[in-house]
Amino acid sequence: MYKLLILYGILLLDPAIILAQEILPRGYFSKDTIQIGEHVNFTLILDYPRQMEVLFPDSSYDYSPFEFVGKSYLSTISNETISNDSVVFKLTTFNLDSIQKLMIPVFLITQGDSIRIDSNPDSLWLQLLITENIDSLNVQETINYQKVSKAFNYPYLLIGLGLLLLIAILVGVFFGKKIKSRFNLYRLKRAHLKFLEKFKLLQNEGFETSKKVEHLLGFWKAYLERLDGLPYTKLTTKEIVTINQNKEFQETLRSIDSSIYGEFSHADMNSLVTQLMEFGIDRYGQKIDDIKHV
Repeated sequence: MYKLLILYGILLLDPAIILAQEILPRGYFSKDTIQIGEHVNFTLILDYPRQMEVLFPDSSYDYSPFEFVGKSYLSTISNETISNDSVVFKLTTFNLDSIQKLMIPVFLITQGDSIRIDSNPDSLWLQLLITENIDSLNVQETINYQKVSKAFNYPYLLIGLGLLLLIAILVGVFFGKKIKSRFNLYRLKRAHLKFLEKFKLLQNEGFETSKKVEHLLGFWKAYLERLDGLPYTKLTTKEIVTINQNKEFQETLRSIDSSIYGEFSHADMNSLVTQLMEFGIDRYGQKIDDIKHV
């Protein structure tokens, strides 16, 4: 008799216990079957009085025979008296039982304590990929070497490329001018050696006609144009003489022009052409000095 009175007193003092009996969490799996290691969703839906505080299990809860992977919440829907919450638990299993059941509780917070309310249970069928008895399978053991392809390590590649880029930037900042100067000297030297080689070849062919002299003069102008960056091939002899204030050089060009466009004579042409080559060599030396002293 006293026990009944105490129970009635507790019920009168804590109306949340009475409400808890009316709150029924509803849970269900997203499918009927599952394979070992496969993910499955378990959705838990709860309607409860708006003024009450409700907690759902987190990753520390024991979801046996399943293992917790993650969870997501849907937005709470409320009216004047009732709130609705839905939580989707992502689970997996490595248990070999053919039927696996689960029910997930919710916790009502009341007067500094909590009341646990379990959902309805739902079950899954385990779909086994191997249907035969494992003990009856003819499994052969092997210790032969099996070559496995290595995965490419992209993070290391990105780190390596980043270091190379950083080194390239540092080299450019501290040694950029010197490297550029050396490259320009190397390029000029190669071009000059080719110029001398072809110039001497054209010179050795002789100057029986004005056409040959004109061809050699055009080749000489093209070389100076690349060397000085001036349009020698488009300039007349008078304009070239104006740029290069060299009396001996002026006389050489005028003599060559007279031979080409006047009465052609190749008597002194070899000497005049040699002076052209020497002028090209002199301009090359000046260009080298300019680059070295920048």
